[in-house]
Amino acid sequence: MTVARPFARTRPHLLTSSLGAYLALLIGVFCISFTAIFTKWAAMPGPLSAAYRMTIAALALTMPLLYRARRQGRLFPPGATWGALGGLAFALNLALLNSALLLTSATTATLLDNTAPIWVGLGAMVFFRERLRWRYWAGLGLALVGAAVVTGVNPLGGLNLNPGDALAFVGALFYASYLLVTQRGRTQLDTLSYLWLVAFTSSIVLWAICLILRLPLTAYEPHAYLAMLGVGLLSQVGGWLLINYALGHVPASMAVIVLLAQPIITGLLSIPLLNEQLTGRQVLGGALELSGIYLCLRRAPE
Repeated sequence: MTVARPFARTRPHLLTSSLGAYLALLIGVFCISFTAIFTKWAAMPGPLSAAYRMTIAALALTMPLLYRARRQGRLFPPGATWGALGGLAFALNLALLNSALLLTSATTATLLDNTAPIWVGLGAMVFFRERLRWRYWAGLGLALVGAAVVTGVNPLGGLNLNPGDALAFVGALFYASYLLVTQRGRTQLDTLSYLWLVAFTSSIVLWAICLILRLPLTAYEPHAYLAMLGVGLLSQVGGWLLINYALGHVPASMAVIVLLAQPIITGLLSIPLLNEQLTGRQVLGGALELSGIYLCLRRAPE
């Protein structure tokens, strides 16, 4: 999933440090590009696969968090509430996105989920009083046209979205909420604390959703649990730790370009791993959508 502008722009460090940060960013994006692949392999109900993913991530991050807390003499810095709010928003995003992956292709779901930066811009305008220039609005229009092409929406024929496409689109709104909360929370919380709070809170919310919906919690094929280990450790922990590290050393304008590669990599991986073929509509719509998102991310307040 693509990160918008919640992360502060920092100056590049020395050449070796900068190269290491770019390498971390590239590997991180590659790791999170497997998210949809693992989720479709598991074939669990959406909220349940999300619950396993975030629980595994929270457990994996607990020991490093406790080790650091022992050295520093405190568990969390001020601002833990923001991590909990971020976890709530992220849980709702995952529940919808993972459900969408069972109903539509990995490429389409990932592309629609990556419209989140657009809604972040609108949210920043409403909540942070940020004024947006024409480039943002042009990008918004281009991205929406691209999303319509990807999903096959015909304006003259009315709105007739595939259920999976609709779930992914709504899920992107919750992901945008997560990014807006992250913008505030990361000013008070370090990366490890924030990621653990998000994972812990998300897991609680998602298990509660599973119980309310009375989803079967166990008795799945062994490969489903292995897929959940993969998405929890490789994508959620490894991928996002690397990306958050890189965002402290790589200029935001460059990081945005690399992060936009996620849906492209997911689409390419889905061909051999999921036996999904990219259609001309997905390629054209994806190119339009990513170009529009790029324009949005390059917006500057007036």
